[in-house]
Formats: sequence, C-alpha cells, structure tokens
Amino acid sequence: MTNTAIKTDHIVNGIDTARIVELATKMSQDDSYGNFRFRADNEWVNGNLSRTAIKDFYAGNDERTERAHALIVAADQPAFLAGDNTAPNAVEHYLNSLVSCITTTVVAHASVQGFAIQAFNASAEGEMDARGFFGVSDDANRGFSKVRVNVKAKTSADEATVRKLMSYSPVYELVSKAIPVDVHITVEQLTRA
Repeated sequence: MTNTAIKTDHIVNGIDTARIVELATKMSQDDSYGNFRFRADNEWVNGNLSRTAIKDFYAGNDERTERAHALIVAADQPAFLAGDNTAPNAVEHYLNSLVSCITTTVVAHASVQGFAIQAFNASAEGEMDARGFFGVSDDANRGFSKVRVNVKAKTSADEATVRKLMSYSPVYELVSKAIPVDVHITVEQLTRA
C-alpha cells in the first residue's frame, strides 16, 4: 500500500486526528503494523450468566498491555429465556458490537476528513428463528436471518459520505458479508466549519 494519510494537528469531534493519521501512516509504510489480534476470555458463572475478560491485545507489531486490569463484560439471558436479566445476551452483544463499531468508525473517519458531527446514533435490530437454537428445527437458522441498521446523523457530511465511512467498520463488514444487512441512514446536514 502506498497511500499516506494527510496529517492534521487538532482534535475534531473529540478525536485525536493526529494519532489516527500517525497509525494510518505507519500501516501504509509497514503492512505488518496493521495486523491486530484481539482476545476475549469467557467463563461461565451460573445459570445463563457468564463473564468475559478483555485485556491485552496485539497491534503495531507488539503485544499491547496498556490495560492495568481486564475489562469485564457480562452476558445473561432475559427472564423469558430462563435467565436472570442481569446483562445483555450474546446476540444483543453482537448488535452492540455492530452499532458501536459503526459509530466509532464513522466518527473517526469523519474527524480525520474534517467533517463536523453534532449528533450520531446507530441502532440495530436482528431477526432470528429461535427454533434452531432450541433444537426444535434442523431447518431453522441458529443465528440472525437479517439485521436492520438505522443511522441518524447531524453532520456536515452527506449520506453517501456517511455510507462510505461506515463501510470501513470491521464489525459491519463481518456482519454484512455473513448475512443480509439493510442499512437506513438519515442525515441532518450541518454547514462545514
């Protein structure tokens, strides 16, 4: 890859654009610098409750141990599914991963490109036939059959730009290549600062 990002020296939308440009530049100069390995270690607690520890990761040709303590994420089931309703379930975490990654990606890319964002919201809804999970039907898909994403943005970028920026989201790519993903984006235009 030969592209090098344009350097900026300011904070845009709360994002340190200089840091983003620095990382992108290093990746354009060293292909292996962009190789990342994230890890999650889940342990069952009781009933439908489990906890995942997320701590170290590999990035920029080195092990990253900057987190003093592991981040703990719980997963449970709603009472309807025989859980205690103490945390989102796994498919709700999946949707959270999708929308939080879309938000992070769009805001970071928009910031580096100089687009102002006053508000940004991404929501998702997944459809599934739980007969597959419960073993009632071998013909039913065990996961989501469709995911709908709704994005509302108040920004100086237009809809086509927001859609393009969204396409850089790693989780969006994971989801959209696995199952159909319908995306609806609503943009309220800001004038460029």
